[in-house]
Amino acid sequence: MSVIAIASGLASAVGLGKQIGELFDAKNGAEVADRVVDMAKLLTGAPSGEDALDVLNADPEARLRFEEALIDNQAKLADVSVGKNMGKPTSWVSRHFVQMLILLLFVAAAGYLAAITFIPLTPQGERYADLVINTLIIGGPAGALLKFVTDRRGLS
Repeated sequence: MSVIAIASGLASAVGLGKQIGELFDAKNGAEVADRVVDMAKLLTGAPSGEDALDVLNADPEARLRFEEALIDNQAKLADVSVGKNMGKPTSWVSRHFVQMLILLLFVAAAGYLAAITFIPLTPQGERYADLVINTLIIGGPAGALLKFVTDRRGLS
């Protein structure tokens, strides 16, 4: 039997065949099936998926434990099925993108402020300088708010 067929039988044995079965049709369905079979083998102590299915069909207590385990891990299995990495970026750049963006904006604002302070401007140039400075004054708190929101969601 294929691992997907075994996992589908395991999920059906506890009444979650439809919810868990949809995950087998996704991008990484075989990996989800492997995890479901491994969970069943761990909970039942069976050496193979077929044996775990036999234990679940014979033992109502094991079936209940397996159902609880599937329900508890359903979100993780859904992440695996679509190839998500549990929401955690893997590269240094992706983990620190917001901090680097804020630093870049700060350096640009400081450089611009120094330029308009020490380089003489025309009256029309002063208007543009005021517009840019006001935009940067708004951008600072907006960047801080973005950083706060990403920290709260665990994205950085």
